[in-house]
Amino acid sequence: MSLETGRYYIQGISQHNPVGRHHVEDRSLLPKRVLSLPPDMGGQSSAWIVEKTGNETYRMKARDTYTGVIDHKLYAFLLPDPQPTDWVIKAHPEHGQNVYSIETMSGEGWTSTAEDENAESLSQIEIRPVQDSPNQLFELVRLSDY
Repeated sequence: MSLETGRYYIQGISQHNPVGRHHVEDRSLLPKRVLSLPPDMGGQSSAWIVEKTGNETYRMKARDTYTGVIDHKLYAFLLPDPQPTDWVIKAHPEHGQNVYSIETMSGEGWTSTAEDENAESLSQIEIRPVQDSPNQLFELVRLSDY
């Protein structure tokens, strides 16, 4: 089942932590980290815009900024360079409704590195080779049309 363009809430299924940018960031134009946030930091920080760009590809915005990969980590880009990543979003209905993996065209996927005992801490989403692992599965729930 493919996603349509719209606003989505994203959370990791392994920890149920929202995924997004921290609400406190430096004021520079440097790329901003995309994090597995503590459960109480959801809300607007974890509202995403998912734009369908092709048959199987999407561009994703965290707080209105496109996302991509730098050094195997997920960032939001405030400037036009570097170019945003085209993501492949694959449904995994065997793990539940609205459960997806989010992958690059080269077969690497979003990976939550948050540990059970550190669920309240911040950890950046990493980009790692795709495996059949719960920490690479995310729930995407449509919020509304934007």
